Amino acid sequence: MASSDADYGAEETMTKSKLLVIEWEHLNLWRFYPMAIASSWTIRCLLYPMSVVKSRLQLQKQDNVYRGMRHAFVEIVRQEGFTALYRGFWMTLPQISASFLYSSTYERMRDLLQVHLDVTNPSLVSALAGAIASPCAQMVFVPTDIVAQHMMVYNQAKKFAGSSKGGAVHDFLQLDGLEKRQTLGIRVIRAVYKVDGFRGFYRGFLSAILLYIPSTMVFWSTYYKALDVFRSLRASFFTSIDANAIQKEKLYIDQALAGSIGGVMAAIMTNPLEMLRIRLQVHRTSYTETLRRLWKFEGTRVFSKGLAPRVLNNALYSMLIMLGYETVKKTCVLPEYKDKVVW
Repeated sequence: MASSDADYGAEETMTKSKLLVIEWEHLNLWRFYPMAIASSWTIRCLLYPMSVVKSRLQLQKQDNVYRGMRHAFVEIVRQEGFTALYRGFWMTLPQISASFLYSSTYERMRDLLQVHLDVTNPSLVSALAGAIASPCAQMVFVPTDIVAQHMMVYNQAKKFAGSSKGGAVHDFLQLDGLEKRQTLGIRVIRAVYKVDGFRGFYRGFLSAILLYIPSTMVFWSTYYKALDVFRSLRASFFTSIDANAIQKEKLYIDQALAGSIGGVMAAIMTNPLEMLRIRLQVHRTSYTETLRRLWKFEGTRVFSKGLAPRVLNNALYSMLIMLGYETVKKTCVLPEYKDKVVW
């Protein structure tokens, strides 16, 4: 029995010496940033059509254009061609820099909270760090989202304008006379500026912060809680701790599932805030008017409108981004930590 206890203690020490969570100080940042950006861009490119469908479903009044996610996909491709699913994509490329800003702020805040403020709960640390990092990223996300959203609905702008104020940007585009001389993205930027000035690029900025702070907090809290549940479930099937039990495929499965669950929970909990944000930005109405119109025309459907593609997009995006992000971090650890990384 004494020998067994000694073996158990040795194995537990070995497990604790493993690097289960890679922090800021463990990374070779010269490798981390390029690889993280490449990973993020690839995933965004793959899932961008979901954003187009989600945006159109949330901007339409009731079901006056599309009956649902599948109908929207079919109709967009049939009427406008496959490229319509990527309209506005290049305008979101600057958001890669926002991801860079978010991840930098997020990792630095994790380090500050743990090392200097002695916050040890991983779920709480990540939720707080994500909440602080999110407003920084919105400085880039909001203006690029506004331009991309106007581009997404360009071919049927009147159906998604929501009001005469919402159609002002589209009306300027029709009168501008630059259709053949400039790309659509440049023309939309020009139109937003002419109609609303510089502040037009930050319309709904407060709503974006109100959306993404709780969204990121829900995601990170759920992510780490899910990881804890998976570890507990796995531990219940084993009677002893094995330092090598956390194998590559098991950890990847845990991270993928936890990422998906976190993304789904964030989408469900914040869908009304997403509806408020996108309608403020595209319909160009005030907060009071937007809320009034949402209640009048959508009612309780604000909780479900556009939710299916948003849940699917968040689930896939969160799964892939966590796998990509964690893989990049493990690949970019400093040499002295390589032997401690758990794949």
